[in-house]
Order: sequence, then structure tokens, then C-alpha cells
Amino acid sequence: MSTMSSSSPSHRPAAPGTTEQHQGHPTLAGLLATAAGEALDLLAAPRGSHVPVHGVGVFDAGETFAAHGQVLLAPGTDDSSDTAPLVLRSAARAGAAAVVVRRGAGGAAPRLLEVAAETGTALLTRAPWVEWTELIGMLRAGLAHAGGPPAGESPTGVPLGDLPALARALSALVGGAITIEDPDSRVLAFSPTEHGSDPLRRQTILGQQVPRWRLAELTASGFLRTLWSTDEVVHRPAEGQFSERLAVAVRAGDEVLGSIWAAADGSPLRDAARQALREAARTAAPHLLRHRQRTQYAAAHRRQAVQDLLEGTGDADSAAALGLTAETPCVVLSVTTRDAVTAQGTVTTRDAIATRDAVATRDAVATQGGPPQTADQEGKPADTRDRALRLASLQATAHQPTGHPLRDTGRLDVLLPLSDEDPPEADAAARRLALRLAATVRDAGALPLVALGTPQPAPAQAPRSRTSAHLVLQVLRDRSTRAARDGAPEPLEVADETDVRAALDALRAVHAVAELTPQVDGPVRELLAHDEQHGTALAPTLAAYLSRFGDVPGTARELSVHPNTLRYRLRRLRTRFGLDLDDPDVRLLAELGLRAAGRRPAVPQDERDKRDGQSG
Repeated sequence: MSTMSSSSPSHRPAAPGTTEQHQGHPTLAGLLATAAGEALDLLAAPRGSHVPVHGVGVFDAGETFAAHGQVLLAPGTDDSSDTAPLVLRSAARAGAAAVVVRRGAGGAAPRLLEVAAETGTALLTRAPWVEWTELIGMLRAGLAHAGGPPAGESPTGVPLGDLPALARALSALVGGAITIEDPDSRVLAFSPTEHGSDPLRRQTILGQQVPRWRLAELTASGFLRTLWSTDEVVHRPAEGQFSERLAVAVRAGDEVLGSIWAAADGSPLRDAARQALREAARTAAPHLLRHRQRTQYAAAHRRQAVQDLLEGTGDADSAAALGLTAETPCVVLSVTTRDAVTAQGTVTTRDAIATRDAVATRDAVATQGGPPQTADQEGKPADTRDRALRLASLQATAHQPTGHPLRDTGRLDVLLPLSDEDPPEADAAARRLALRLAATVRDAGALPLVALGTPQPAPAQAPRSRTSAHLVLQVLRDRSTRAARDGAPEPLEVADETDVRAALDALRAVHAVAELTPQVDGPVRELLAHDEQHGTALAPTLAAYLSRFGDVPGTARELSVHPNTLRYRLRRLRTRFGLDLDDPDVRLLAELGLRAAGRRPAVPQDERDKRDGQSG
């Protein structure tokens, strides 16, 4: 958005009630019909819905700007807030055609509707299931075709968004076998052939996407770069048993919606095929746009339904949106990663070393024998985690029955429906998915932690399973941290409540005690603060002493200090922090305090040696 004075006469909004016609310009009505009608609610249009729209922008109260004819998004404002009328009036002074705000719980404030009428600025609210970034993309893409055919109409006579029918119609126009693909080379629709598909087209259609080896060829030859950077038709000559092909990108403004491929069907493509395919790209744009809108709407609606069910605000309609009934048993799986690399970049666990080496080998193969990446060249841990969780989300969606994923910061939750006919098999199916998710995360170069919650009899009880999964995940995190610190054997990667029962019960007890008596870990908090400020090691001393059940010689050996040094530290714990460790109640509260603060007692060295001997 350009920055200029909003008092310029050419940017002054028209007066309310104006019915001026705007030939050749997209209108608000056209934008809503083709781009975001299902993601927006029109609350007020004082000048009618045929006002011209020239762009999409984001409202910024800190700028003096001109926004003539723009639809301005105000993400931080809801329609019931006191600031909404001020935002709307400021946007109107800048010349905005419409303003989009959040939908508030109390509905639009009467004063906001009054300001809309006074300024002549349209007012809309965003549906809660669509993200602001998604909405901006939908509006900008829709704006490029807002002046196209009305909803439901198409120059080919094909219903808008009916891609299989469009592929058949374009096949007749171009004179070849048509495949319509999205920007990721996934097949959206295809036309039948009269003389049989060549092997490449058959493999593409059966796999519902272009084979990886073919994408590698097209990338290496520069074909895809040319395709996505031009509006012209690109030619691929026949190669052995693969017939010749023409391809063209389909765009809405600057945004790529997909591509159309025409393959020779029994005879060479005719000379007019290039021009026909170029026209086909223009014809296909509103169809792909409508298809994407429907896909985005359905995906966002499912995402909102999953979130509602997991947070306990869902109902039978939320379950139905996922293809579930109100009585479908379900379980929640929770996935995250554990850091394989320390802050200094050194691998700290055996699994981490194996994962690092596997990824390096894979990267070397991907670069045709080039050297493996060093730690400095690899992506940041957060990037690796994000990629791993995205791939795990896809794995859950591809599972049968379909898992319904929901991403949170650093974690993925999956709502998995279960069969009610064979509970043992249902439990086994959930465990199989958990193992697949762990393998997917590991293949992405991260170290997985996957927790299964307790199965529940209906989607309405999904929050209980989610809470259970999160507690199990916390136990797995704690064990992973201790294993890395103590050099212990690698802990579990996949677990449910039965796998970690004792630790889980202890964790629940800590949570309950913390809620009932918040001061239980007061001395421990003071202890940790003292260590942080003075560089002492009293908290580790306390943890080691408790883990040894008060054995002074054994604790001293564990800490590599003289027994008298340990006795001095224990006296300080008594005199400085009031911890009488001869009192069993104080010892219990001290250990609960350590656990509540995330400091579990260390595993004694002789116990670690014993475990290592058993594992060897």
C-alpha cells in the first residue's frame, strides 16, 4: 500500500447511496461470488455490493495511507469491540471500499453499523475457520477473475469447478489427452483417451501425481522453470514410448493455480493445439480458482471441527464434518520431537548419531554423490521439527482410517477414529499409526516422541484422550532429557499410559499437589534461584541425595566430592532453606518440589552401569 495523504480528492470515497456503474472493474459482488463468499459475511453495504474493488490490503493504524477502492483486513479488531468504529472510520477516510474484521462473540456493535452507513464503507466479518493469510490469498486470487463469468457459468458451458467435465471439454478443443494438475504436480482431473495412454500418463493418473523421477527430469532440464515463469505454451517432444506434450501454466493474476498438459493421442498434436491450449488456460482459471476455494473451505472447516472436538467445544455437527457419528470411538495421538543436537552442535545420543548419519547419506544421494552437509549447513532444529511434523500430519491423513491432525506449536495432535467391533484390533491399529508417525519423523531427520492417549467411546470425550496423551508425552520428554544428561540407554519413543504407568501416576500426583498446595515447592524454587545467582550446585546435590535414599558415601561418590563436602552442603540445605532431610515428610515435599520444577532426581551411576550391562 502506498503511503500518501488521505485528503487527496481523487481518493475520497463516494457518498453513501451512490449507484454509479463501474464498467471494466471488479466489484465487491464479483469478488464475493468468485473468491471468498464462503469465508466472509457481509454485514453492511451502504453503497450496494457493486462498488469497484482495486486491491486488497491490511489496515495499519500507525500509517497515513491511501487505500482507494481496496478491501482492508483488520486482523486485530472484532466487530463487537469499541475500537472497531474508529478503525472503520479511519479506513473510510483512506478511501477503502470495504473493511474485514473478526467476528466477535457478541455480534456487531450498533455503533459500528452506524459508522458504516455514515461513511458508505462496506463491512464484512471473517469466518473463524479461515486464517487471515489464507483469506488474503483467496481475495487476491479472486480479484484477478472477479470480472469473469458469474458463479456457476463458464465459456465452455461446463459448471464452474467441475474439473473432470472441463478436462473432457478441453480435450475436444485442443485435440489431445488432457491432464489438469495443481502446482505440486498432483492430478486434479484428466480426460479419457481413444487410443490408450502412454506409460507415463498411465503411471501419472494411477499414482494421482507426476512420478518423482519424472519431476526430477523436468527440473534438471529446466522445463518446469520455464513452465512456471511464462504464460506461453511449452513443448516437450516425444521420447521413445512417451508421446509429445504441450503444457501451460494456469494463473489468477500473479498466482499460479496449476497447469494443463496435452498429450498426443494416437496422432501428433495438430498445429492449432498451441493456441487452443493457451485459450484453455484462460478458460480453466476460474474453474481452478473455484476448485481451490472449495478445497480450502473444506480443509479449513475440517480443521475447525478437529480443534473444536479436541478442545471440548465440538458437537455432533463437528463430528459429522469429519465423517464421524456421535458414538464413534476415538483416541488422540500426540507427536513431537526431541533435540538431537546440543547448543554446541554435538550429537549427544546414539539415536541422534544414527539419525544424523542417515540424513547425511540421504542428502549425499540427493545431490548425486556430493558431500554430506555439515551441522552449520543443515536447517535449524525448529525447521527440522516443523518439516517432520508436517510430514507426520500427511502420514496421519493417509492412514486408514483417516487420522485428523491439528498442529500446535512444536506438537501435532491426531484424532483417530476407532472400530467399535474389535477393541483389541482398534488398539493395535492406533499403535501401528503411532509407530508409522515415529518412523516418518525419524526419516525427516528428527528424533520422535509419540504418545497415545486413552481410547474414548465418543468424539465428545476426545479432550480426555488428548489430556492423557499430553501427560504421556511429558513423561517421554522428561525421560529423554534425563537419558541425554545421564548417558543412559535411549528411552521409549512410542508409549501409552500402560507403558509409563508409575511415572504417569507420579506426574499426576505432582500436578494435584501443586494445585492443592502451591507452596509445596517453595524451598526448591529458592534453591534453584540461589544456584542460578551464585553458581552453586545445591539442587543437584539434593536430587542426588534423594535418589540415594540418604546414603552419604554413595551420594558423595556420585557427585565426585568428599563426604564431608556433602555433609556441609546438607547442613546448608537445612540452615539456609529450612530443609530438614531427616524428616520423611520434608523429603517427600522436597522431591515433589523438584519434580514440579522439572528437576527429577538423577539415576545413580551404579544403576546406570547395571542397566548398561543388561542392555549389552
